Amino acid sequence: MQHALLVINPKSRNGHSEELTEATDLLRNSGIEVDACVTESASEMASCIENYREKEGVVIVAGGDGTISSALESVYKSKQTLAILPMGTANDLARSLGIPQNVFAAAQTIVDNKRERINLAKVNNSYFVNVAHVGLGVDVTRELTSEMKKYFGIFSYLGALTSVMKRNKSFRVTIKADGWEESLRAIHLAVGNGRYYGGGNVVDDDSTLLDGQLNLFCLKPIRWWRLLLLGANFRNGNLQKAERVVCKKSKKISIKTSKPRRIQADGEFKTDTPAESEVIPKAIEVIVGDMPLPNINKD
Repeated sequence: MQHALLVINPKSRNGHSEELTEATDLLRNSGIEVDACVTESASEMASCIENYREKEGVVIVAGGDGTISSALESVYKSKQTLAILPMGTANDLARSLGIPQNVFAAAQTIVDNKRERINLAKVNNSYFVNVAHVGLGVDVTRELTSEMKKYFGIFSYLGALTSVMKRNKSFRVTIKADGWEESLRAIHLAVGNGRYYGGGNVVDDDSTLLDGQLNLFCLKPIRWWRLLLLGANFRNGNLQKAERVVCKKSKKISIKTSKPRRIQADGEFKTDTPAESEVIPKAIEVIVGDMPLPNINKD
């Protein structure tokens, strides 16, 4: 690696300025020429990435999962190599890639230059890497505020979840996957591509960004206190035998709700139902650390 384009989200940079400076110095002292691009919008970010032409370079995105999600389509279509300096609240993609949460340590991972080709997922015409949500997950995202994430960090997700659980509303959904079809009432549905979501929850204890498939889990209506009892199952991705949870693995998943419902992925609004999701295996080359392996949470 001889060159890097450092794409910075100024909102994510707040509180990370010193760390980012140290990380950039490490890259440059390791012989990597770094050009920085501070972007104020998703369109600016896309333009910056698409105009990057260095053959021996990588695109480093400094930000959280939302910032990375905004960069995905441009990185994929321009066939760039992606690297990450995690500067968000959850940093779930960084977790899935085995990249340290510490920004300076993440920069050392970039210097080490270990690469893998990972899955990319698509819901309707939008790309994502972690999880696409309908229902409870969307309500949690709405509940979160910038102030909550700033002052409470990862614990803000737990607070938001607790707040929305008592008022969750069910919806009718029809799911199709690999010849299987079921209609049911649900309060939450998620299609996972990566390993982690929501600040370190595991999509499925077999899931990785290398497996070439999507992992669906759908939660049927359940009393809020019973949902609390499932907390460890959701945290560890051990949902196959959990009460009132439907799990499926597939390369393509179709969902249709009785009324259009918002879909969020990687913390950002993407589209509405009905929706078709599919996995694109080995779509993007990324710089990784010690990626977690399947079954690491099984006894």
